[in-house]
Amino acid sequence: MNINITCINRISDYLECSVPTLYVTSVREVADFLRSKGEAVCIHINDESELSDFDSYKYFTTGDVQYSGHLNMVYCHIKNIPFVIAQDDSILIREECPEDLDKIYEMYEDPECRRFLEPLPPSDSVLTPESRFESVKNGYMLFGYGMWIVEEKSTGEVIGRAGFEYQDEKTVSLGFMIRSDKRKKGYARNACLLCLNYLKDSLPDMKVTAKCSSTNEASLKVLSFLSDVFPLEILKI
Repeated sequence: MNINITCINRISDYLECSVPTLYVTSVREVADFLRSKGEAVCIHINDESELSDFDSYKYFTTGDVQYSGHLNMVYCHIKNIPFVIAQDDSILIREECPEDLDKIYEMYEDPECRRFLEPLPPSDSVLTPESRFESVKNGYMLFGYGMWIVEEKSTGEVIGRAGFEYQDEKTVSLGFMIRSDKRKKGYARNACLLCLNYLKDSLPDMKVTAKCSSTNEASLKVLSFLSDVFPLEILKI
């Protein structure tokens, strides 16, 4: 999605846009006006001391307001649109949304997934899909990564998950799973490559590890391929 980024500090400069637009302002009155119009608003501040002036706002920038990658994500989060991380001809990697939760649980019911992945908590014990979505969005924004959805472009179906989990400030752990009926099509390898390239561009100094059962031959094969093209430490367990 192409997002128009517009900087505005006077109400009189507001013009309603026909394309998706994120408005960036450093004036509270302008921010409140824009929000009353249903617009997506990000606050630009020069110093953290200014945060108290915008107590009801969630998204801020202190650097170059034309940093489109971050601001595109901000727009999507305000509008509750899953941000697309990366894509190729066959799949796209995107953020999770509430509608994905049932499909995620269905995938984890696969006996092969149960062999190698920790089970999810009972579905009736987790947050509502909407509350989970807010929590997941916060994680994506805070860390700049997370576990994402793998979507097949030709069908629009959720076919897996791929992404990173926090290990420490300098290390993440790569994880992935593909739905049983979509395996042996190269989706796992391609999904991981998309995720790794995204991480390389956004967090180039981050170290990547991958934990894998020594009996999971299919995943080890994928990881072996990835380690030939990306600095990746494979931890067999």
